[in-house]
Amino acid sequence: MPGTTKHRGAHSRGSHHGGGGHGDEGGGGGGGGGGKLVKVGFARNQAEAEMLQALLLESGIPSILKRSTGFDNPDFLAAGPHDIWVNKEHATEARDLLTDTMTESEGEERAELEGEARRRARGGEPISPARLALYVAGAFVAAVIIVWIVFQIS
Repeated sequence: MPGTTKHRGAHSRGSHHGGGGHGDEGGGGGGGGGGKLVKVGFARNQAEAEMLQALLLESGIPSILKRSTGFDNPDFLAAGPHDIWVNKEHATEARDLLTDTMTESEGEERAELEGEARRRARGGEPISPARLALYVAGAFVAAVIIVWIVFQIS
C-alpha cells in the first residue's frame, strides 16, 4: 500500500470553472453555450427557484441556480433566497418571461426576507400593548380562580 495519497485536480472532481464569482458580473460556463452568465431572477427558496427554472426550461432557456450573496450557508439547506442565472444571449427573453410570471420586485422580496430574518433574530413578532394587557388580565383572573378553589377546598 503506498504511503502517499493521490490528490486529484479540481477538474476531476467535477468543477469546470463555471458559474463565475459572487457579484452580478456573472462568469463563464453553465447556462448553456459557455458564455457570460447574467442574473435574471430571484426566488425566496429553492423550491420556488426550481419552479422558475423549470418554467425557463420549458421555454428553451437553460439556467442555473445560485444561493444569493450573504445566504450561501449550508445550514440553510433548501431555505434562503436563490438567484437565477442564464446565458447572456438568453437574458432578455428570460427576464420578459419571468416578469410576466413574478408579481413582486426583487427589492420588495429582499426587504421582506430581511424583515423576516430580523424578526427571527429578535425572537418573533413583537406583542402589541393591548394583547399583552389581555394576557396579563387573563393570567390574573386564572390566578384568582385557582386561589378561590384552593380556599374553598381547605
